[in-house]
Amino acid sequence: MCNCKKQNGKTIVNFLTLAPGSTEDSATYQLTMTHFCCGNRKVCSREELPISADLRFQVLGLPDDMGNGTYSCNVLITGQCTYMPYVDPYNCGCNCNQCPETDNIYTILPVPCPSNTVPVLTPGIATAWPANVPSCCLLTNQIGIKCSFNVSTPQSTTSGN
Repeated sequence: MCNCKKQNGKTIVNFLTLAPGSTEDSATYQLTMTHFCCGNRKVCSREELPISADLRFQVLGLPDDMGNGTYSCNVLITGQCTYMPYVDPYNCGCNCNQCPETDNIYTILPVPCPSNTVPVLTPGIATAWPANVPSCCLLTNQIGIKCSFNVSTPQSTTSGN
C-alpha cells in the first residue's frame, strides 16, 4: 500500500449500470472505475505498452434488507492495475526499458441483489485504459477500468425432493 494524499492511490466508481436482459434472479452489471496512480505517477501508453487490470469480487456478509422486498449487498473489489510509468519529459516520456508499475485496487460497492441470501458473483474480464489522454506522451495519473459482473440467486443444493 502506498502512502498517498487525496485521491492518489484510490479507486473510485464512476458508473454501475444494469445491463439489458437482466432478470430479478440474475442481474448483469457494467462497472466503470477510475484508479488514481499511487504517488501521482504519470502513465505512459502506446500499443506495445498495454495497461492492464485484474479484479476479484467478494460479497461481504449477508445482504441488507432495504425494505419492500429489496436487498443490497456490499461487494469488495480488489486486484491490481499494471502500467508503464512516464519517465522522460524530454523524449516523449515512454522509456521501454523501464519496469512496469503495479498499484493495488480496493473498493467496496453496494449492489442490489435478488434476495436475503448471499448471492453468487460471476465477474467478467476487466479492461483498462488511460483516461482522457492521447495515445503517446501521456500526462495523466488516471487509469480507467471497465468490467462486467453477474449477481444471481444461489442454486439450491437439493434435487427437489
